[in-house]
Amino acid sequence: MSLREHERRILAEIERQLSEEAPDLAGRLSAFGSDDPDAPLDPSLSGWRPWVACAVIAAVTAGLLVLLFVLTPSAPPPSPPEPAETSEPADTPVAPAPVGMDPAGTAP
Repeated sequence: MSLREHERRILAEIERQLSEEAPDLAGRLSAFGSDDPDAPLDPSLSGWRPWVACAVIAAVTAGLLVLLFVLTPSAPPPSPPEPAETSEPADTPVAPAPVGMDPAGTAP
């Protein structure tokens, strides 16, 4: 991340004052920094290896998703609609069987 000119001047002033007031501390702190603060900490991160690792992770994830899709059982097919009842209305009372006959209509 780049700093504005005003911020650079303020940091340079702080660094100069620190060098005058505590040279030992300034020396120790300067050992932590590098010349380019935007440089990556690990130079190997700018190579092809991180891209290969991302590609492997993406391929494994895609493979697991395909496997999950293939192995997941599908929903059962919908049952066909039942045929409609006869045209006789349901609220029509049924005539009782004559006396002396069982409900099937036969004589005892």
